[in-house]
Amino acid sequence: MQLEEILKQQGLSDEQVATIKKSMTDNKIYITSLENADERYTKLKGQKEDAEKQLQTANDTILELKKTNGDVDALKTKIEEYQKEIGRLKDEAIIGEKTNALKEQLAKAGVVDTDYLIYKHGGIEKFNFDKDNKPIGVEETIKPYKEDKTLSHLFNQNTNYNPHGGGEPPMQNPWSKENFNLTEQGKIIRENPAKARELASAAGITI
Repeated sequence: MQLEEILKQQGLSDEQVATIKKSMTDNKIYITSLENADERYTKLKGQKEDAEKQLQTANDTILELKKTNGDVDALKTKIEEYQKEIGRLKDEAIIGEKTNALKEQLAKAGVVDTDYLIYKHGGIEKFNFDKDNKPIGVEETIKPYKEDKTLSHLFNQNTNYNPHGGGEPPMQNPWSKENFNLTEQGKIIRENPAKARELASAAGITI
């Protein structure tokens, strides 16, 4: 069923429907019947960017080949360099796709600091993925971390935290860009220097 039909069923006039549709278009709000449209768009956008990188590399290589003036050895060298660069770009694309998919699943599982948990587990390569680069066994993988009280700050604690009834609010990484907090940094450094170094390292900072 189209949006226009739904709005009319709600008793809106043709003029009101037209106004709503125009406002949506002006604000770049579009309706689609595709399932998981946001996820598909993000994936397609990433694939487009990867293809553009490979095309640019190919064009640059062609220009270099034209400069060889028939030098066979130089031609072979450029082709090998091109193949290596394309391979590197493909590897980066796969890692990026896996990382985005994993972070999404971790967030759904209640992880509030996905970057640190991935770092704590040993990196993206330590997680399991299927042939389509989708993460598998995420809940089982992060179960030990959920059960470790010293890592409770990595997970959403809303279900246990009641600002009126007591309890501790969830702690996040104060070295991360999103949660940067000098006061919390100082507190953790004083109370648990080892934890402070871990959190800072996860955010790309050395202390």
